[in-house]
Amino acid sequence: MVKERLTNDEVEQVLGNLFSGLSIFHASICGWLIDADLSQQFLADGARDLVQWVSARFGLRHSTAAQLVRVARRLEDLPVLRSRFAAGELSLDQVDAISKLSTAETEEAVISECLGLSNATLDRAARRSHPPTTGDAVDAWRERWLSIQYSLDGVRGRMDADLPGPNMALVESAIREKADQIPVNPESGLFDPYPQRMADGLVELCATTSREHPDAPTQITVHADLEALTSDPHTSGVAEIQGGPVIANETARRLSCDPIVECTVYDHSKVLGIGRRSRLIPAWLRRQLWDRDGGCRFPGCGTKNFIHAHHRKHWADSGPTDLTNLILVCGYHHRFLHEHGWRVEDHPDGQPVFRRSDGQIYPPSRPLLDPRLRELVGLRT
Repeated sequence: MVKERLTNDEVEQVLGNLFSGLSIFHASICGWLIDADLSQQFLADGARDLVQWVSARFGLRHSTAAQLVRVARRLEDLPVLRSRFAAGELSLDQVDAISKLSTAETEEAVISECLGLSNATLDRAARRSHPPTTGDAVDAWRERWLSIQYSLDGVRGRMDADLPGPNMALVESAIREKADQIPVNPESGLFDPYPQRMADGLVELCATTSREHPDAPTQITVHADLEALTSDPHTSGVAEIQGGPVIANETARRLSCDPIVECTVYDHSKVLGIGRRSRLIPAWLRRQLWDRDGGCRFPGCGTKNFIHAHHRKHWADSGPTDLTNLILVCGYHHRFLHEHGWRVEDHPDGQPVFRRSDGQIYPPSRPLLDPRLRELVGLRT
């Protein structure tokens, strides 16, 4: 049977219905998981916990099973979020992040604030809402490890590691610095895939560290609220490594003592920029831009590689080189904002709004679920 050819709008409508239905099914699954959790049925199947049982019993990845279980448990105390989830208005990933930010008293306000935010922005807000404690940092340090294993013939080797977030960010920064300097492959005339260049960068780092510029170590940037460095580390302020993890305040204090690490401290002040003095973005302003955006801001993207700083109002049109006029986008989506006629605007809540060349907002609002499908899946919410 040949599937009838649909228009683009019809395909989008079908997908919208299906994804809304998927949210409803996920909400229903979460409701039943609470019953399974209370009954402890998984113990009869030899599973250590509910996550292991769901993963094994229903063929899910452990990470997927863990997400469903933790969302189910949080939703018990969040009736408004549970209702919006069951209506197909929010995806599982959105509910996962919002549930970390919400309490029974604040959930309506948090949902309203989070609607329209990208998953990357939601995930970052969720991480910042629960920064690690000094104890978490100590535990991560105690559990650090690295292993190197060669094949039997010694032709290849495999390296695995588990490091504390700040240490891993330092290693990643050093390797990327070398990887970005790897030239084109002379045989193909093209750059090798980036994972291969990262491997080459690691080797190059180890081969040159002891000989080239031994007094110029790799730099990482820590962005910290002033309170994170001056107040009780258990109660206030957030610190995070640029492009990396949120870190314990005490870890930020330690890193801020080390001159090889650059710390940018915020005290409720706004960085403006350099106005019309230059089209080029100075390093200090680019760091502020990275801290605000954290990667490509195009909806659904969030990539952190090959990032461009885009002037919302072009320099040639009297646009200033200020933080408010700049936004990070990857090279692929940067073309959309120039050659393809897309544009980005400010929303009253401060979030960027992307519009297609025809003026339509992207992504569009999720369409209402078809009533017949709503009736079909309304078995349990």
